[in-house]
Amino acid sequence: MNLERYVGRIVRLKQDVFQPVIRRAQRQGIALENCFIVAAVSREMRKLICYGADFRVAVDAREVVLV
Repeated sequence: MNLERYVGRIVRLKQDVFQPVIRRAQRQGIALENCFIVAAVSREMRKLICYGADFRVAVDAREVVLV
């Protein structure tokens, strides 16, 4: 799969993936909505590095939906 095509794109996490992320963000006092920009690809882990607000998540391409 060509993960580089996601870089620079806006994505939303699937609900089953987003729920643990939002709980972790709330514990840290960060208001977070389900909208992230893909900033990079980790080739070693085959993960997308996504940023939303002041929060970073690394997710599999199967766990996101392009907006």
